[in-house]
Amino acid sequence: MLESLQIENFGIVEAQAFRPGQGLNVVTGETGSGKSLLLQAISVVLGHKSSPEMIRHGSRLARLRGVFDISGRKAIQEWLEAHGLPAREPYLQLEREISFQGRPRPQINGERVTLGLYRELGQQLVEIHGQHENQLILNPDVHMEYLDRFAGTLELRDEVSVLFRQYHRLQGKIRSVSLEANEREERRDYLHHAIEEIEGFAIRPGEYDELLQERQLIMHSGQLYKDLEQSYDFLRSHEHSIQDQLDEVQNALQKHIDILPELEEIIRDIQEAYYLAEASADQVRSHRERLSFTPDRLEQVEERLNGYRRLFKKYAPDEEGLLQKNEEYLQELGSIEMSAEQLELLKAEVQIIHSDICDKAEQLSRYRRGVVKELEQQIAQELHQLGMPGARIEISIQHWNASSANPDQNGILNDRRNLIQESGLDNVEFLLAANQGEGIAPLRKVASGGELSRISLALKTIFFAASQCGLIIFDEIDAGVSGAIAHTIANRLKRLATRTQVLVVTHLHQIACEAEYHFAIQKQVKADRTHSILQTLASEERLVEMARMMGGSKDDDLAMNHARSLLQHSGQKQGQARERSKNNAAASQNPIDPQQPTQKVSVAKVAS
Repeated sequence: MLESLQIENFGIVEAQAFRPGQGLNVVTGETGSGKSLLLQAISVVLGHKSSPEMIRHGSRLARLRGVFDISGRKAIQEWLEAHGLPAREPYLQLEREISFQGRPRPQINGERVTLGLYRELGQQLVEIHGQHENQLILNPDVHMEYLDRFAGTLELRDEVSVLFRQYHRLQGKIRSVSLEANEREERRDYLHHAIEEIEGFAIRPGEYDELLQERQLIMHSGQLYKDLEQSYDFLRSHEHSIQDQLDEVQNALQKHIDILPELEEIIRDIQEAYYLAEASADQVRSHRERLSFTPDRLEQVEERLNGYRRLFKKYAPDEEGLLQKNEEYLQELGSIEMSAEQLELLKAEVQIIHSDICDKAEQLSRYRRGVVKELEQQIAQELHQLGMPGARIEISIQHWNASSANPDQNGILNDRRNLIQESGLDNVEFLLAANQGEGIAPLRKVASGGELSRISLALKTIFFAASQCGLIIFDEIDAGVSGAIAHTIANRLKRLATRTQVLVVTHLHQIACEAEYHFAIQKQVKADRTHSILQTLASEERLVEMARMMGGSKDDDLAMNHARSLLQHSGQKQGQARERSKNNAAASQNPIDPQQPTQKVSVAKVAS
């Protein structure tokens, strides 16, 4: 589980520390207050993409540090040992810096590692499910993933995948060895040339897209600078800037709030607009100040882009493909001079692998088919609870056959003329009848947005119960739902949180009232700078936030009483949250020392 997250100079956060608890944690706040910034910080500390634009304006670098409790996580301990990294059980520390000067290497328990290795570890710690992830369940590849997780066949599928790749690698070696002498010499020359060309170009994954973006910036830098400068003036610098006008409107309405209380909500909206304009002005200014290019940089970028295009046309369509092709060429070059005896050994090895993959693929297919009915029933039960009582999910499993793909390129034929792909024999797809009496059809063709949300939640409820991750994050999983369905979602999340740590960003009071720990995010302006403030709520603070989520305020007795009733009904222990709030407030006074390893940190309140 996530013990603590420390953030420095990230976005509009100057210094912030966050410590969620075990169980269900919720994060609430007005739109634009910084909830997505917190999730972005978690993503970056896990190894996801970062950029200098994330650095707080006026700062040299941003720093993020996460401390995880890995007690009982034997797989994590074994992973650390396998990669020669220090273990500090029960805690694991991940740290990243974002700088304008190059890309600092991330650290695991104080040891610098490659980003790829760092990201591999991060994926084992947290599962993040965003607002747009419902669309993923339209992809049949995801359907197979769900089925294999339910059947417990992920390891067996990996074994089939390994055998599939081994089979094709050996077949490639056999084809190389079988060439005639003159063909072999021509092939050897070609391989030498290709390897030299690919390796000599020093390919870096993602560089092509970065160069395209930089080219656009350089070519339009003049007009872009002018428009950014004008936009900043409109937002902040002009005598009658947007911020000034919003401030005047707020002051004008504030004078009449006693005689027209309804103006208070309008004033809150204007304040929110002011904060958004403030943050936007900072970002526009930051972009403007970074527009600086040397005269010959465009020529260098064009030359590099043309080099990539030449390689893409000759060998592979992207950087990852080029690196993979280079590896294949190296292996082929090593096998092209193989002896006749070695060739016979290769053919015998291919036969063994073929027999093995056929057996394992058949076994994998049997296991999948054996759990289909049970999974269909569990999904139907969840959908019934989520307001789709007549819905029916069927899981279609069809074997690939020789007529559905080219067996020489895309698969391995078994004795029954079925085709084994890297994921096995089966083509898996979920079918849906949303209402009783309707015909069944592929999910990707018939499901509406609301149905996708509920189906997605039903699947997550079933599968995350067995999740190996210590933390599962849901970003606005409640979008587009309300009423009784909102209560059902809340119950599902609370049930999931009995098995693992759960963090939910939500706008619904029905979910917020079920949390063991409630955090609220808001914006504040101090010394003409915007800050994002994270606060652990307890007692009266939590009631006020709940009332706000229901459209009321602390002066609204009806909303406050309703919030109090909800919290009492959910059985929350206010004293527990209050005590944790005190601990968090005290811990937030501790500065972040980048030279010292982080121990168990009890922090949750922001110091700005």
